[in-house]
Amino acid sequence: METAADGKISVRLQEIQSDPDNPLAEIKTYSTYIYDPQTDVSTIIPMSADDFKNFILTMIKDAAAANGQYMSEMDLADIEKVMSTKGQIEFTIDPKAEVGSKIPNSTLRLSAGQLSMSMNFWEGKFLGAESVTTEAGTFDCVKISYVMRTSSPNGNEKRNVTAWYAKGIGLVRSVDTDKKGDITAEQNLFVIKEPKPAE
Repeated sequence: METAADGKISVRLQEIQSDPDNPLAEIKTYSTYIYDPQTDVSTIIPMSADDFKNFILTMIKDAAAANGQYMSEMDLADIEKVMSTKGQIEFTIDPKAEVGSKIPNSTLRLSAGQLSMSMNFWEGKFLGAESVTTEAGTFDCVKISYVMRTSSPNGNEKRNVTAWYAKGIGLVRSVDTDKKGDITAEQNLFVIKEPKPAE
């Protein structure tokens, strides 16, 4: 969490998915939250173009390692040269938005030769204000819902997401459900750490 000279608060969130039986299966993704106190509007970037590119490079490197192959930084740099991205997954949250109002769609595409992948933020809408309590405390949040679709050579995936964002904090809670409404993943804010003072 950082506060800029203009008062904007930026939060960088790292999500780690791991398998205790397979350390090489660990997956790290990043998202960014920016709050502007002058406009009271928050900007959420669940996946930037650079983060998407780094995510794919890490997956390639880990897949090679799982097969007993070593990829040097030069090898990864050569792969990155043929990668191109277009778009970005990004949306804004205005606490004054009306319940039921829509959030514009956004798309992020990546191509590398014959390989192509995409992420799509669809059907976003505001669900109103709601208080949420987690291990980190109780927060006044804006509740939203959206559909995240991903497409890759390994197939397509659709996630129905409900998320709660607190002003100046970022993501407090999120719940993923399948088409039947069953919960497939859940995140809750556990602790807030202040940035270390500069030495």
